[in-house]
Amino acid sequence: MPLVLIAGVLLAAATVSAAELEYRAAHGEGTMGTFTATDLDCSGRGPCRWEGVFESAARTRQDAWIYGYEPLDLSEGDRVPALDAGHDVKVFRPGHYDWPGVLLLSVLSLAALLLPAYLLRRALRKHSPQPPGSGHRVRPSG
Repeated sequence: MPLVLIAGVLLAAATVSAAELEYRAAHGEGTMGTFTATDLDCSGRGPCRWEGVFESAARTRQDAWIYGYEPLDLSEGDRVPALDAGHDVKVFRPGHYDWPGVLLLSVLSLAALLLPAYLLRRALRKHSPQPPGSGHRVRPSG
């Protein structure tokens, strides 16, 4: 149970961090720049994503990937506007943000936080003495 609780706390912290970045992206907060698509990566479990180079007046990142474009929306070499909301490698198509991802993280972290409490309550209820007459009574038929 302690490991599940620790996992829940860590997931909750990741959720808060991710939600903050998604909030910034949803409100257009961050650094605008240009994303150049270099490679369509379909190797992960999730959907394919475009990887490439993000360039702004402040810096250039060679290892970026962009959220908000489907695989067929871009081609290798396409240059599109992008928003850096503060994520390490993820940049956003302006006006797009990953609310389903934050929702999923929220549900998982809530479940991981509530599961130990549920299991503890169930174990305590099972091992606590029952007062006389609190069991199930069988009614006579008739």
